[in-house]
Amino acid sequence: MNDNRGKPIQGLSKSRILSILKKIPIFTGMLDNEYEVLIDVFDVVQVEAGSVLFEEGQSGDVMYVLLAGAVEISTRKSGIIYNMQPGEMIGEIGAVCQMPRSATAAVSAASSFLCLGSRDINQLAGKSPRVSFVIMRNIAKTLAERLMNTNKHIPIELEASKEEGS
Repeated sequence: MNDNRGKPIQGLSKSRILSILKKIPIFTGMLDNEYEVLIDVFDVVQVEAGSVLFEEGQSGDVMYVLLAGAVEISTRKSGIIYNMQPGEMIGEIGAVCQMPRSATAAVSAASSFLCLGSRDINQLAGKSPRVSFVIMRNIAKTLAERLMNTNKHIPIELEASKEEGS
């Protein structure tokens, strides 16, 4: 099963896409003229409510940046663990490392995404190394923040499981 890249959005102007890109945290630190490079690399797609972008355990090499809409992130073990907000990304581990998906991403309201695959990342590295560096640095920062947030919850979960076992 391949990642759902949806359908290209018709009628979204280049200037509108550029204004959206400038508000997305993954692109923080880019120069104004560098946003133009992204237009040729990203797919901009729309996905209908009820669609599944990808499922936990599925292989995938595409990351998604939510432009508009709603996406629920869930795991088999914990159920819904997060509701994505516009400007946030998911699937970056798959795009960078081609590892199995750690969660399921389900579209709960019609949504628009920027999609970037591992081949796109390689293309971007050759075309504009600085843009590629900024994106990869911001992905690393996001992953580090998520890891630190997860680590804050581990002692609480461990303590609760010890109490249940007593």
